[in-house]
Amino acid sequence: MRARLLAGLLLASAACAPSAVEKGGDAAGRVNPGRSRFHRFRVQTTAVPVEIRHGLSQKEIARLPGAAGSGLKTQGLSTIKHSMATHTRFSTATGTKAVYAWFDDVILEVAISSIVIHIPREYPEGSCEYEAVLEHERGHGRVAREQAADLARKLERALAASEGIPTRFDPVITTDFAAAAEQLKAAIATIAGPIYDRYEKDDAEAQERLDHPDPYDAVYRKCSGWR
Repeated sequence: MRARLLAGLLLASAACAPSAVEKGGDAAGRVNPGRSRFHRFRVQTTAVPVEIRHGLSQKEIARLPGAAGSGLKTQGLSTIKHSMATHTRFSTATGTKAVYAWFDDVILEVAISSIVIHIPREYPEGSCEYEAVLEHERGHGRVAREQAADLARKLERALAASEGIPTRFDPVITTDFAAAAEQLKAAIATIAGPIYDRYEKDDAEAQERLDHPDPYDAVYRKCSGWR
């Protein structure tokens, strides 16, 4: 019963800039860029409750995206969606020849936005077969949540270690607001993008291990009334 994993990476998806404030002179005062800044840069995780659907037949579930192939008979299916969004708040200041821009807040949100378990209607709720399928499919949801939590920890460490996030003490300095916004967006993408890409591969491999070598062997051994 292979999980169908749908993932999306949304970088700088909720960015807003307050009105520009005037800054005299062209040189930005700078201090150690790591100085007491990371409490405003954080990672949060969210996950929705599992939704169990029991209205489709085995044949109907087998036609859903992500159902077992290679001649295997589908006995259940988990469809899991996950994503990462970046919510930012930044400020800008203008000098006589330059625009300064920096982050006030950066929140990376790692989300398990949907976990849907399909159990064939051929197996009545509470039956041995129903419970065996449900237990297996819940395992896919558990793996997804564990992988998302691991992603959050890696992102937190990367934010804490990074010297590339523009702050009030170490701003982006450019000629116009559009260029400043692009540089701010790129700063977060440079940190988060590779970590998220690795997470997608690790998550897919973890889900595959749950179904190895055959997703149904352990399930079939639990009950005798399979159809």
